[in-house]
Amino acid sequence: MAGNSHVKHTSAWSRARRSKIGVAAVVALTLFTDMLVYGVVIPCLPMLVIDRLKGNSAMVGFLFGCYAFGLLIATPVFAILSDRYQNRRYPMIGGMLGLVISTLAFAIADTYPLLVLARVAQGVAGGASWTIGLGLLADVFPTKSLGVVMGTVLTAHTVGFAIGPAIGGFLYEFGGFAAPFLFCAGFAVINFLAIVWLAEPEHNHIEETSDHVSRAQENIEENDETTPLVKKNGKKKVPLTMIDLLKNWRILSCVLCVMVSASVFAGIEPALPIHLQDTFNASASTVGLVFVAMVVPAFLAPVIGHISDKIGRQAIIATGMILMAIAAPLVALNYSSIYYIIPPLMVFGLSSPVTLTPILPEMGETVNEMGGAAYAQVYALYNMAYSIGMFIGPVVAGMIMSAAGFESLMLIFSAALLVCSPIVLDWAFVYRKMISLFRRN
Repeated sequence: MAGNSHVKHTSAWSRARRSKIGVAAVVALTLFTDMLVYGVVIPCLPMLVIDRLKGNSAMVGFLFGCYAFGLLIATPVFAILSDRYQNRRYPMIGGMLGLVISTLAFAIADTYPLLVLARVAQGVAGGASWTIGLGLLADVFPTKSLGVVMGTVLTAHTVGFAIGPAIGGFLYEFGGFAAPFLFCAGFAVINFLAIVWLAEPEHNHIEETSDHVSRAQENIEENDETTPLVKKNGKKKVPLTMIDLLKNWRILSCVLCVMVSASVFAGIEPALPIHLQDTFNASASTVGLVFVAMVVPAFLAPVIGHISDKIGRQAIIATGMILMAIAAPLVALNYSSIYYIIPPLMVFGLSSPVTLTPILPEMGETVNEMGGAAYAQVYALYNMAYSIGMFIGPVVAGMIMSAAGFESLMLIFSAALLVCSPIVLDWAFVYRKMISLFRRN
């Protein structure tokens, strides 16, 4: 009774610190801040490297890729530390403090190596935000509602990425090169205080972050009639390793598609601002607004996921890659006005969620058909493939831009997408469908 009385008379402030809504709000703010900072630098870094430091396109591309390097090395480290010491707040506090410091480093950087260190640190901070944030949600929300909560919270990530380039370009043009980074550092400080305010959740039922999210995915899929990834067939699940998963052609083809698509989508980030500035003499604010057109179609991801469940994921994935391959050269055409580039750029932006949204459910369904319960490892494979693509794309884009220009870059991207688009299809199934149609006729 004494314990119940203590809970009952806890102040509203203390209850808010421990509430599920409070946790979800702080995690959403953290993901929003992370992607806001990521988006803000897109129109700024190319101009900072080329105009201020007298660098070249290759240096810009490598600098963009460094974010993915930091993200890739930090994600497993933060996950292990958080699960081992059963604490989410301290790693999140450390990650956000790192984001503040790395963003301030951008504002004062006067050498290229310092920019590289700041960019890697930004990726490390992003690893903390994603890994610990999703783990924190898994701690406090019931498994069966976790998917809905995560989907809602991840909307903040999309919003941050959508408005970041416009804010960054505007502040860079009208406030000077340091203004976007000081703004982001200030926003990160607010986020830091919000994480400090949040109370550490109870860990009576804590399990490893990847396992909890994996189990949530499994339960969500069992209750989703339109995405029957897991059937209650009573069969005992068999242990599967990452090597076992990669030996399966469907999973391997999905991993390759993620790497190629992520490479192309991340590769245009350092290349397009340089192209717009060289071709149209575009200002930073104009570059930021043009980038918004590419990001806005990401809000259609839930609709694309529903369509892929109805039509078939493999066909949608291949369609997305072909759509991106068609849009890429159109973006590079020599238009008379910068605004004519917006329609093909929106198609290019739309192709990313069309390609990537169905891939994780496709991989999950394949794991289930293999008779295993390796959803956490599939989740890790997807993230590793995306991070590798995020690193390779900008680095390759920078080198090609320096050697051959934007048009050649987009043609090479287009060719890579067209080559990879057929590998995700189950050609045996397509063959059987064609035979059945011919026989019917």
